[in-house]
Amino acid sequence: MLGMLLIGSAYAQDRRISGRVTSATDGAPISGVSVLAVGGNAATQTDDLGTFSINIPASVTQLEFRFLGYTTARVDVGSQTMVDVQLTEDASALDEVVVTALGITRQEKTLGYSATKVDGEEIARARNSNITQSLAGKVAGLQIQSSASDPGAATSVVIRGFGSINGNNQPLYVVDGVPLQNNTFMSDGRVNSLSGIGNIAQDDIESMTVLKGAAATALYGSRAARGVVIITTKQGSRGADRNYTIEYNGGVQFRQVSYFPEMQNEFGQGWNGTQTYIENGSWGPRLDGSMQLFGPIWNNQQLIHEYSARENNIRDFLDVGVSNNHNVSFSGVSADGKNTYYVSYSNVSDDGIMP
Repeated sequence: MLGMLLIGSAYAQDRRISGRVTSATDGAPISGVSVLAVGGNAATQTDDLGTFSINIPASVTQLEFRFLGYTTARVDVGSQTMVDVQLTEDASALDEVVVTALGITRQEKTLGYSATKVDGEEIARARNSNITQSLAGKVAGLQIQSSASDPGAATSVVIRGFGSINGNNQPLYVVDGVPLQNNTFMSDGRVNSLSGIGNIAQDDIESMTVLKGAAATALYGSRAARGVVIITTKQGSRGADRNYTIEYNGGVQFRQVSYFPEMQNEFGQGWNGTQTYIENGSWGPRLDGSMQLFGPIWNNQQLIHEYSARENNIRDFLDVGVSNNHNVSFSGVSADGKNTYYVSYSNVSDDGIMP
């Protein structure tokens, strides 16, 4: 009888604590949070809904909550059986986190290969029509070149040098864990557009991570032999006093030719087949403003025109290029905090200097 009483007393000392862990930023549930009994051996993790349940001995008075990217929290449980916790994002820890294969997040200092992360705010600040152009000057050793002169044309990105004899030196693009086909779907001598990566709005990007080391190839196989560009898109979030946020970002850029080579306007090439070339055809008769035969017209008559220089013909031909980039996004969290949504609309127009 004494043995049975001792066993019953030992079990009576354990108690079950249940609760839910959410984000202090948007109230969304956080799954995978480690829940530890301070001073004990009990531990568990939150499920997809952010809920947990743990048995702790009577001697434990605190629970510790840990999750990557959030500040560790300790909560006094006292005699409570229900504990709800909100974790605060740790900005300093998030700066050190990078996304590798299959959406796995790791501390940057633990990686055995080169990884450079560029935040979405820095990408959107450039307001380029193609997001790969926003990486220029931000990743060491990255070479970016437009494959055509047309505004908004596809760009060529080289991470690990020109190592392919077939001309394909493009890296592998991975969007939210899914490899993206970045072929160019339309091209001719002047236009090269509709590349896969060019269809992603820069305001929808949370971050871009560039993997350059040879060890990164092991994450995605032979397709990553020329490097990997990992793109993480934004998710839904709530505002400070409501369950949704509305955001607008826009920018207008103007382009024009800032310098023209010095041109001579004293000598021309002559008209109407009466050219008198001097010095290998580099110049001919002086442009004296006299009226000369310009050439025949449709009724076999001769057109007479002033033989003079057109000093601003190049400047008058070129336009001022205007680039518009506008984005409106609507995101939020459902009333029960279980679902998030993010919807955006982008309008990009890019007119070059050629009419």
